[in-house]
Amino acid sequence: MEPTWAYFDTSTYLKLYVREQGTEKAVKTAKTHRIVSSSVLSVECLSALSRRQQAGEVDEKTFKAILKNIRQGLEAVETVRVTDDVLKQAEEITLRSVARAMDAIHLSSALLFREKTGIDLAFVTSDTKQHEAALHEGLRTVFVG
Repeated sequence: MEPTWAYFDTSTYLKLYVREQGTEKAVKTAKTHRIVSSSVLSVECLSALSRRQQAGEVDEKTFKAILKNIRQGLEAVETVRVTDDVLKQAEEITLRSVARAMDAIHLSSALLFREKTGIDLAFVTSDTKQHEAALHEGLRTVFVG
């Protein structure tokens, strides 16, 4: 039986490691799907985690533990490289939707993954604007809040 695929944006992927609203739904989805995301996922995750530490929301010990877990988890994530095709499609997405630049890269990556593999994946997000843009692009979406 082929695995069911889900594209996780960064905000949703972080919920697997940092408890917040939507964590339970994100974890449940991750347990039942194989995860794919853009190659920018790691940089975005580390940036968000670092900002939390700098803001005093995460102490040094917790930061190191979460960082280790994120890096280990990323090894199992199928990644879509940011190629010229991804960027070109992301540009088009920004012109026809409310998507911000990084959101458009995620959307474009999911669309190109679907196009190249023929796999109808779920696009999993916790960002309202990105959710709207994903629906506009014809992606099957899961909003985790």
